[in-house]
Amino acid sequence: MTSAASPRPNMTLKLVVLTGVLFAGFLTSICIGDVFVAPKEALELIMGGASSTSAPGIADILTQIRLPRTLIATAVGASLAVSGYILQALSRNPLADPYLTGVSSGAGLAVALAIILGLNFSLMPACAFVGGLAAALLVAQMAKRAGGLSVTRLILGGVAISAVCGSLITLIITQSGGAPQAQGIIFWLAGGIAGRGWSDLGTLSLYTIGGIIATLLLSKQIRVLSLGDETAQALGVDVSKLQWLLLACAVLMCGAAVSASGLVAFVGLIAPNLARMLFVRDERIEVIASALIGAVLVTLSDLAARTLGQGQELPLGTLLSLVGGPFFLYLISLSKGEDV
Repeated sequence: MTSAASPRPNMTLKLVVLTGVLFAGFLTSICIGDVFVAPKEALELIMGGASSTSAPGIADILTQIRLPRTLIATAVGASLAVSGYILQALSRNPLADPYLTGVSSGAGLAVALAIILGLNFSLMPACAFVGGLAAALLVAQMAKRAGGLSVTRLILGGVAISAVCGSLITLIITQSGGAPQAQGIIFWLAGGIAGRGWSDLGTLSLYTIGGIIATLLLSKQIRVLSLGDETAQALGVDVSKLQWLLLACAVLMCGAAVSASGLVAFVGLIAPNLARMLFVRDERIEVIASALIGAVLVTLSDLAARTLGQGQELPLGTLLSLVGGPFFLYLISLSKGEDV
């Protein structure tokens, strides 16, 4: 009895540690910048209190620039991580990822079109959802085979869709005639959260929280789905309906994240795999852990992006790719000759 019950407190402790790491990273992000703010002073200002040691303008820097930016980084990381978790559950393969499966690129093409047309930011997640869903459907169609999806075809199809979408985005930029929106697309392609504020956070957080809650509610069915389509069907799960619901959640969260941060790769690959390494098989815990790990990754990467550059910010997407690329190769090496 003791050995059977012991993993639960251990998982709780790990979740508490992850939450603590996220809080520490969050606090570090709002304290560090061109102007350093002591953690105690930062907390006082965020809670609405006045600090006698605050220099003029510090409160505005914290509450109007750093705080919303860090919250957006947290939401983007959580969205991409849970989106990746869902895609891995659907394909039953740990290499699936919004970027590798073409979902991010499809969403990116839609957002690029929205930017060049001058649409309001509140419409960006909807545009990204349509683009990401279209890409996901194309890739799924290419990956279809008897008994499920071919993961090899899934990734190859995703690479192909990403290449096509990337070419179309380049075409949009080159044919824009030097329009100011073209610069916005170029900046957005590199990935980054600079310039985002409270108005951007409202829309993003709605999609993020809604998507995570929906995924948690479907977690038991995800466990059954992992046994195979035929087994899940025999156990009373409407497999087709569940797959569509999960795909909608993944694309919606990915689209919202892409519209806020641009093309940021590998978060959806790294976070779910680390969550599975840290926790025993429990879908609800894995969803929460994936969201926390993704939030930590993007929050710390955004901090590095704005503090390590010589006079200008480093691209967030580039920093995450430097971490994600080797991690992807590591996962492939673990396959030991299997068809990944």
